[in-house]
Amino acid sequence: MFNNCLTGFFLFFFFVNELEPRGFDKDVETTIVVGNDGEADFKTIQKAIDSIPSGNNMSWIKIEINPGIYNEKIVIPMDKQKIIMQGNNASEVIIQYNDAGISNSSGPFTLNAEYFIAIDITFMNTYNKRTPIIQYEQIKVAPSVILTADKAWFYSCRFISVQDTVADFFGRHYFQNCYIEGAIDFIWGGGQSVFQVNYKCVLIQMLTGYITAQGRQSEEDTSGFVFVNCEIKGSGKTFLGRAYRAYSRVIFYQTIMSSVIVHQGWDPMKYQGEEDNFTFAEIDCTGKGANKTGRVKWEKNYTAQDVESLIEPKTFINGDGWMASLPSSLTTFLPYFFE
Repeated sequence: MFNNCLTGFFLFFFFVNELEPRGFDKDVETTIVVGNDGEADFKTIQKAIDSIPSGNNMSWIKIEINPGIYNEKIVIPMDKQKIIMQGNNASEVIIQYNDAGISNSSGPFTLNAEYFIAIDITFMNTYNKRTPIIQYEQIKVAPSVILTADKAWFYSCRFISVQDTVADFFGRHYFQNCYIEGAIDFIWGGGQSVFQVNYKCVLIQMLTGYITAQGRQSEEDTSGFVFVNCEIKGSGKTFLGRAYRAYSRVIFYQTIMSSVIVHQGWDPMKYQGEEDNFTFAEIDCTGKGANKTGRVKWEKNYTAQDVESLIEPKTFINGDGWMASLPSSLTTFLPYFFE
């Protein structure tokens, strides 16, 4: 499917609102500061996490990260819930690591605990070189984040790699005003996630590849990827997604698509003949790439009303109301869930 040389890379960019959840202390019991100066509590983020008592699931603990590049391989264990990691600007607070080859462990950040928040942080895997010409055989799986837990919110964060940038294995996740960069299946896994902003987001792609590879496995599986108010543009060509599992589900809603989208739109991978099980849909999208002439015949022809429960975040990822347990000083930035 790919040429030996791949030119360029994808960018998935959410325009950031003017409002930012900068300082907040309400409902936060403890604040830990990480930085390279003598006034910080710790010099590494992992040591700050290690200092949090096991079994924490009652009180929110905030880790403030001072500007800097943190070369770390960070793991938040399952028994350390309710952690907030906050930088002051995603371009100034960078967590990076050079690691590749294993989808569930390579990379700078692994989340195994429920109730997690990240604000204004860049997560970057530096293994694959982001160059104008990429030798395909040199590219390896290199996630920037690995998500294996339920109930996470990422606000104004950046995720940068080349292949499998966001390893969204499991759980409900809300990506708000975020930037995601990659080239091959760079948003993938069996997660149940919404990518949304109050205004719009932009995807720029520069090689033939796939934006998503979603892994829903049955009719009862509630997972899927939903993109709301996005814009796709760039050079080269791209598929909107391919079926990572037999019941793969991806929806683009009110998205502006430039001519970079291949006419087929979607790829069944190894599930040819089982396409009726997929939920691949484009709803109320605009732009040259939204012209469905030449689309695969098995793409779902849904209306917004048909999939209202999926494109509405408060039903798709907040059905049990878990976001009400986030710090009250942050709920201002989650209007979709409390209207």
